[in-house]
Amino acid sequence: MSTSAILSAIRAAGRQRLSASTVSVRWATGCHVLQIDGYTQVRSRVPNGTAITSCTFRVGGHDWRIACYPNGETEEHDGYISLFLQQVSHAETGDATATFKFSLLDQAGEPSFTGTSLGERRFSGSDVWGLRNFLRNEYLNEGDHLTDDCLIILCDVAVDLGLRTDNQIDAAAPEPTGMAPEPPFDFRGQQILEAICSVMFMV
Repeated sequence: MSTSAILSAIRAAGRQRLSASTVSVRWATGCHVLQIDGYTQVRSRVPNGTAITSCTFRVGGHDWRIACYPNGETEEHDGYISLFLQQVSHAETGDATATFKFSLLDQAGEPSFTGTSLGERRFSGSDVWGLRNFLRNEYLNEGDHLTDDCLIILCDVAVDLGLRTDNQIDAAAPEPTGMAPEPPFDFRGQQILEAICSVMFMV
Protein backbone atom coordinates (compact mmCIF):
# COMPACT_ATOMS: atom_id res chain seq x y z
CA MET A 1 0.00 0.00 0.00
CA SER A 2 1.38 3.42 -0.97
CA THR A 3 1.78 6.20 1.57
CA SER A 4 -0.80 8.35 -0.23
CA ALA A 5 -3.31 5.49 -0.12
CA ILE A 6 -2.74 5.07 3.62
CA LEU A 7 -3.27 8.80 4.21
CA SER A 8 -6.45 8.70 2.12
CA ALA A 9 -7.79 5.81 4.21
CA ILE A 10 -7.01 7.63 7.46
CA ARG A 11 -8.58 10.84 6.16
CA ALA A 12 -11.73 8.97 5.15
CA ALA A 13 -11.96 7.69 8.72
CA GLY A 14 -12.13 11.26 10.01
CA ARG A 15 -8.58 12.17 10.96
CA GLN A 16 -7.09 15.51 9.92
CA ARG A 17 -3.68 17.20 9.68
CA LEU A 18 -1.98 14.07 8.40
CA SER A 19 1.69 13.38 7.78
CA ALA A 20 3.81 10.26 7.22
CA SER A 21 7.40 9.08 7.03
CA THR A 22 8.77 6.51 4.61
CA VAL A 23 12.11 4.80 5.20
CA SER A 24 13.85 3.04 2.31
CA VAL A 25 17.26 1.80 1.24
CA ARG A 26 18.75 4.00 -1.47
CA TRP A 27 20.76 2.52 -4.33
CA ALA A 28 22.82 4.21 -7.04
CA THR A 29 23.12 2.19 -10.24
CA GLY A 30 25.41 2.39 -13.21
CA CYS A 31 27.19 0.27 -15.79
CA HIS A 32 30.42 0.20 -17.76
CA VAL A 33 31.36 -1.51 -21.02
CA LEU A 34 34.86 -2.89 -21.61
CA GLN A 35 35.43 -3.74 -25.30
CA ILE A 36 38.49 -5.77 -26.25
CA ASP A 37 39.22 -5.61 -29.98
CA GLY A 38 41.42 -8.33 -31.43
CA TYR A 39 40.79 -10.48 -28.35
CA THR A 40 42.79 -13.44 -29.68
CA GLN A 41 45.91 -11.31 -30.10
CA VAL A 42 45.41 -9.61 -26.76
CA ARG A 43 45.04 -12.97 -25.03
CA SER A 44 48.27 -14.27 -26.63
CA ARG A 45 50.19 -11.34 -25.13
CA VAL A 46 48.74 -11.50 -21.62
CA PRO A 47 49.96 -14.47 -19.54
CA ASN A 48 48.09 -16.26 -16.80
CA GLY A 49 47.88 -14.11 -13.67
CA THR A 50 48.04 -10.79 -15.57
CA ALA A 51 45.07 -8.46 -15.95
CA ILE A 52 44.01 -5.83 -18.40
CA THR A 53 41.90 -3.07 -16.87
CA SER A 54 39.19 -0.68 -17.96
CA CYS A 55 39.21 3.05 -17.45
CA THR A 56 37.72 4.14 -14.13
CA PHE A 57 34.01 4.90 -13.90
CA ARG A 58 31.94 6.43 -11.11
CA VAL A 59 28.86 4.94 -9.46
CA GLY A 60 27.40 5.92 -6.09
CA GLY A 61 30.16 8.41 -5.28
CA HIS A 62 32.94 5.81 -5.71
CA ASP A 63 35.35 5.12 -8.57
CA TRP A 64 35.47 1.60 -9.99
CA ARG A 65 37.43 -0.41 -12.53
CA ILE A 66 37.02 -3.76 -14.28
CA ALA A 67 39.99 -6.15 -14.17
CA CYS A 68 39.94 -8.86 -16.85
CA TYR A 69 42.36 -11.80 -16.82
CA PRO A 70 42.09 -13.30 -20.35
CA ASN A 71 44.02 -16.42 -19.27
CA GLY A 72 42.78 -16.69 -15.70
CA GLU A 73 43.85 -15.06 -12.47
CA THR A 74 45.59 -18.14 -11.03
CA GLU A 75 47.20 -21.29 -12.41
CA GLU A 76 44.18 -23.22 -11.22
CA HIS A 77 41.97 -21.12 -13.50
CA ASP A 78 44.21 -21.14 -16.57
CA GLY A 79 41.98 -21.29 -19.64
CA TYR A 80 39.21 -19.25 -18.03
CA ILE A 81 38.37 -15.60 -18.31
CA SER A 82 38.51 -14.14 -14.79
CA LEU A 83 36.62 -10.89 -14.12
CA PHE A 84 36.82 -8.65 -11.06
CA LEU A 85 35.42 -5.33 -9.88
CA GLN A 86 37.90 -3.05 -8.12
CA GLN A 87 37.15 0.03 -6.05
CA VAL A 88 39.93 2.48 -6.87
CA SER A 89 38.87 5.50 -4.80
CA HIS A 90 38.92 3.94 -1.33
CA ALA A 91 41.52 6.39 -0.01
CA GLU A 92 39.18 9.28 -0.84
CA THR A 93 35.67 7.78 -0.54
CA GLY A 94 36.07 5.02 2.07
CA ASP A 95 34.35 1.62 2.23
CA ALA A 96 31.51 0.74 -0.11
CA THR A 97 28.85 -1.95 -0.29
CA ALA A 98 27.80 -2.95 -3.78
CA THR A 99 26.22 -5.65 -5.90
CA PHE A 100 27.39 -6.30 -9.43
CA LYS A 101 27.27 -8.74 -12.31
CA PHE A 102 29.23 -9.29 -15.51
CA SER A 103 27.74 -10.10 -18.91
CA LEU A 104 29.10 -10.67 -22.40
CA LEU A 105 27.29 -8.72 -25.12
CA ASP A 106 26.70 -9.71 -28.73
CA GLN A 107 26.96 -7.24 -31.62
CA ALA A 108 23.35 -6.16 -31.03
CA GLY A 109 24.20 -5.17 -27.46
CA GLU A 110 22.20 -8.03 -25.97
CA PRO A 111 23.64 -10.29 -23.23
CA SER A 112 24.87 -13.58 -24.67
CA PHE A 113 26.18 -14.83 -21.32
CA THR A 114 25.79 -13.57 -17.75
CA GLY A 115 27.88 -14.71 -14.80
CA THR A 116 26.51 -15.65 -11.41
CA SER A 117 25.66 -12.64 -9.23
CA LEU A 118 27.63 -12.59 -5.99
CA GLY A 119 25.09 -10.54 -4.03
CA GLU A 120 26.17 -7.70 -1.75
CA ARG A 121 29.90 -7.34 -1.24
CA ARG A 122 31.82 -5.01 1.07
CA PHE A 123 34.75 -3.23 -0.55
CA SER A 124 37.25 -2.23 2.13
CA GLY A 125 40.79 -1.14 1.43
CA SER A 126 42.29 -3.24 -1.34
CA ASP A 127 39.41 -5.74 -1.48
CA VAL A 128 38.35 -6.91 -4.94
CA TRP A 129 35.46 -9.20 -5.81
CA GLY A 130 34.67 -11.17 -8.91
CA LEU A 131 34.60 -14.52 -10.70
CA ARG A 132 37.79 -16.47 -11.31
CA ASN A 133 35.94 -18.96 -13.52
CA PHE A 134 33.65 -16.58 -15.40
CA LEU A 135 33.83 -18.53 -18.70
CA ARG A 136 36.20 -20.88 -20.45
CA ASN A 137 37.93 -19.33 -23.46
CA GLU A 138 37.09 -22.40 -25.54
CA TYR A 139 33.37 -21.53 -25.23
CA LEU A 140 33.75 -18.03 -26.69
CA ASN A 141 33.27 -19.15 -30.28
CA GLU A 142 30.04 -20.90 -29.36
CA GLY A 143 26.97 -18.75 -29.78
CA ASP A 144 27.50 -15.01 -30.14
CA HIS A 145 30.04 -14.46 -27.35
CA LEU A 146 32.88 -13.44 -29.70
CA THR A 147 32.12 -11.72 -33.00
CA ASP A 148 34.84 -10.53 -35.38
CA ASP A 149 37.34 -11.28 -32.59
CA CYS A 150 35.75 -8.60 -30.39
CA LEU A 151 34.87 -9.31 -26.76
CA ILE A 152 32.37 -6.93 -25.13
CA ILE A 153 32.03 -7.07 -21.34
CA LEU A 154 29.23 -5.28 -19.49
CA CYS A 155 29.46 -4.65 -15.75
CA ASP A 156 26.29 -3.58 -13.92
CA VAL A 157 26.91 -2.03 -10.49
CA ALA A 158 24.52 -1.00 -7.70
CA VAL A 159 25.98 0.86 -4.70
CA ASP A 160 24.24 0.98 -1.31
CA LEU A 161 23.78 4.63 -0.30
CA GLY A 162 22.23 3.84 3.08
CA LEU A 163 18.83 4.61 4.52
CA ARG A 164 16.70 7.57 3.53
CA THR A 165 13.67 8.97 5.33
CA ASP A 166 11.11 10.95 3.34
CA ASN A 167 8.45 13.10 4.95
CA GLN A 168 5.03 13.48 3.37
CA ILE A 169 2.45 16.02 4.53
CA ASP A 170 -1.13 15.65 3.44
CA ALA A 171 -1.80 18.97 1.71
CA ALA A 172 -5.46 18.05 1.21
CA ALA A 173 -6.25 17.98 4.92
CA PRO A 174 -8.96 20.50 5.93
CA GLU A 175 -8.19 23.35 8.28
CA PRO A 176 -9.06 22.72 11.95
CA THR A 177 -12.52 23.91 13.06
CA GLY A 178 -11.39 24.94 16.53
CA MET A 179 -13.21 22.04 18.17
CA ALA A 180 -11.52 18.78 19.08
CA PRO A 181 -13.24 16.02 17.09
CA GLU A 182 -14.05 12.67 18.56
CA PRO A 183 -11.56 9.93 17.65
CA PRO A 184 -12.91 7.75 14.80
CA PHE A 185 -13.09 4.51 16.77
CA ASP A 186 -14.48 2.65 13.76
CA PHE A 187 -10.98 2.83 12.26
CA ARG A 188 -9.17 -0.09 13.84
CA GLY A 189 -7.38 -3.42 13.45
CA GLN A 190 -5.01 -4.01 10.57
CA GLN A 191 -5.77 -0.59 9.08
CA ILE A 192 -4.26 1.08 12.14
CA LEU A 193 -1.18 -1.11 12.00
CA GLU A 194 -0.66 -0.23 8.35
CA ALA A 195 -1.29 3.46 8.87
CA ILE A 196 0.92 4.16 11.88
CA CYS A 197 4.21 3.95 10.03
CA SER A 198 5.16 2.81 6.56
CA VAL A 199 8.64 1.33 6.45
CA MET A 200 9.62 0.14 3.01
CA PHE A 201 12.93 -1.53 2.18
CA MET A 202 13.38 -1.46 -1.56
CA VAL A 203 16.27 -3.56 -2.99
